[in-house]
Amino acid sequence: MAESRFAELKEKEKEARRQIVIESALALFAKQPFYKVGMRDVANEAGISPATIYRYFSSQEELFNEAFLQDISAASKEFKVMVLKNTTSIEEFAVKFVEHLFENESTFQMMAYLMLKNNLEHPVMGKFDSVTKLSFDLFEQLLIRHGVKKETARLYSHSFIASITGILMTFRNHPLRDKKAVRNHIIKVVKLTSSLYTDQLIGK
Repeated sequence: MAESRFAELKEKEKEARRQIVIESALALFAKQPFYKVGMRDVANEAGISPATIYRYFSSQEELFNEAFLQDISAASKEFKVMVLKNTTSIEEFAVKFVEHLFENESTFQMMAYLMLKNNLEHPVMGKFDSVTKLSFDLFEQLLIRHGVKKETARLYSHSFIASITGILMTFRNHPLRDKKAVRNHIIKVVKLTSSLYTDQLIGK
């Protein structure tokens, strides 16, 4: 009994230290693009040696994947709260979704990286698929509430998420405008795209 409790405590302590490393990585991602952050940087932020990180993560990629998945999962909870409100419009959801990615550069970069990478390890792919599915599920619920037939809502959900993600990718680094102008343009295009998913247009 005592040995079992001791082993459980050790496992909890290990998970707590692992979480500190993830939070340190996320803190750095908030300041600069993820591809500029190294394991030594994360170690300094966490107050440990670089070698210690490898006790909890086998590689830099594993750490960064886990940090991204935690970040986007937390954001998904906010989106879920929005969807549960009966007053939330399609446009409001779209703007919230794209603003989160616009303001969290590293989250968006990591999402694009995972979308394009074709040899993800199974555990990472499984977690990423779960997070992606949640986004589709949430918007599908919102569409159904706005009158879209259940049998077509999933297809519209796929189309919507792909559309607004594509808008962000297309205009995120526009060379001729400052960040505020780029953001305003992205929001304008997202709102226009959202209007295509209103009850009246979908019902035609």
